[in-house]
Amino acid sequence: MTLLSLIVAAAFVSNSHATTSKSNPVVSEVDKPKEFQFLSNVTEKFFVNGTNFPLVPFDIGESYAGLLPNTPHGDSKLFFWFFPSLNPTAKNEITIWLQGGPGCSSLDGLLQENGPFLWQSGTYQPVRIMYSWNNLTNIVYIDQHVGTGLSPGKSMVNNEVDISNQFNDFWRRFIDIFDMQGYKVYITGESYAGMYIPYIAEGFINKNDTEHFNLKGIQINDPTINELNVLANAVATLNHFSSIFSLNETFMKDINARDEKCGLTKFLNEALTYPPPKNFPATPNPWSDPDCLVWYDITAAAQLVNPCFNMYHLTDFCPFLLDPMGFPSLAAGPGIYFNRSDVQKALHVPSTNYSLCDETVIFSNGDRSVPSALGPLPKVIEATNNVIIGHGWFDFLFFLNGTLATIQNMTWNGAQGFQYPPTEPLIVPYTQGQVDPNTWDGGSGVLGTAHTERGLTFSSVYRSGHEIPQYAPGAAYRQLELLLGRIKSLQDTGPFTTQQ
Repeated sequence: MTLLSLIVAAAFVSNSHATTSKSNPVVSEVDKPKEFQFLSNVTEKFFVNGTNFPLVPFDIGESYAGLLPNTPHGDSKLFFWFFPSLNPTAKNEITIWLQGGPGCSSLDGLLQENGPFLWQSGTYQPVRIMYSWNNLTNIVYIDQHVGTGLSPGKSMVNNEVDISNQFNDFWRRFIDIFDMQGYKVYITGESYAGMYIPYIAEGFINKNDTEHFNLKGIQINDPTINELNVLANAVATLNHFSSIFSLNETFMKDINARDEKCGLTKFLNEALTYPPPKNFPATPNPWSDPDCLVWYDITAAAQLVNPCFNMYHLTDFCPFLLDPMGFPSLAAGPGIYFNRSDVQKALHVPSTNYSLCDETVIFSNGDRSVPSALGPLPKVIEATNNVIIGHGWFDFLFFLNGTLATIQNMTWNGAQGFQYPPTEPLIVPYTQGQVDPNTWDGGSGVLGTAHTERGLTFSSVYRSGHEIPQYAPGAAYRQLELLLGRIKSLQDTGPFTTQQ
């Protein structure tokens, strides 16, 4: 008896989450278990047993995982883990999640940000999450490019066009395997995915093939979209959060004097006007003078005050918590979850030495592409009129004001930058928590700002760090609702569309 036959037999015993099945040329509608929407003789080799996944004390639901080739542009395979949604409005759409790095595994987003089961640092075991993105949409987590996470082989890319070509070869196969021709596609991710995603999206657009590459929007959080001298303008953020840093008066006077000498905050004050200045100010080059490399001195000083200073989330403190993803390495604990042999076997991948991030395997000579804001991002906005850039206020790797300055120097849909200040509220409706019905466990109310002009939305989240779904899951969920068209704006006060 095949795996598919066993699952079909079991389905007649338990069918508590029935949904409409997809037609399939091999498995008839009568025989196919209705709760497994994408199971067929073609996909059964990727089927993951959700009722007995290692160390997870509950059923994670229908999912599929494994490797698909990225040829002919590549010479290896990319790993994916696909979670169908039971939400009826997700029937003809698929959302992609990509981590950054470069060289970081998207399984980090699955396990600690927005996946169907959540295992945060310092916790005993995975838990359910009411803000899982597959409550809203079919979602697939992909380790790309080759050499990242569970995707085997040696990277052969020199730039983002290489990445796009290899990814698109993989993606065509994914769509055909799961019979998703014509599905609306949304691409989401964070950090260095601010480079990956606009270039991959441009590749989708250039294909002119809505059967496989029907791009409808992208979202990039705390993204790498410009040069570091724009994104990492640190002293203004230090001053705003001076009570969190608690650095001494001597240091603060010195760092501000250096900032004034180098014109760092002066640049921001001139750039962040609405509409933008006709003669946009030149960006300071901090590498021209050692006194201007203030970010490095600030982080060094912060680590003296707080040895567990986390540039990804300013309010973290000691001790480091045990982390099933193995980050930071000092807190790896008893083992890295996706390095377990039983987990890798369940995901249909050969045994490998998994690590969360490995930048050395990606661009051996550095990424030779121009920053996405200076390249494909405006084109993607114009093609979709549905792009969201999110940013956490507590991120000290890339700064909110640096991202805004980038937007103000970018031209799309016939004008440069935002014409009005991006100050409207990001409103997240109150909803009962899943852990405690009296607890709002995802964050609700006014959680930040949100502003839309000419197809681009910029949304900031007050208490979030670099990873918005991890630190503010309610806000991240709401942003996704906007991307998918479930709500009209981030000022909408209508209820969440959670599927619990």
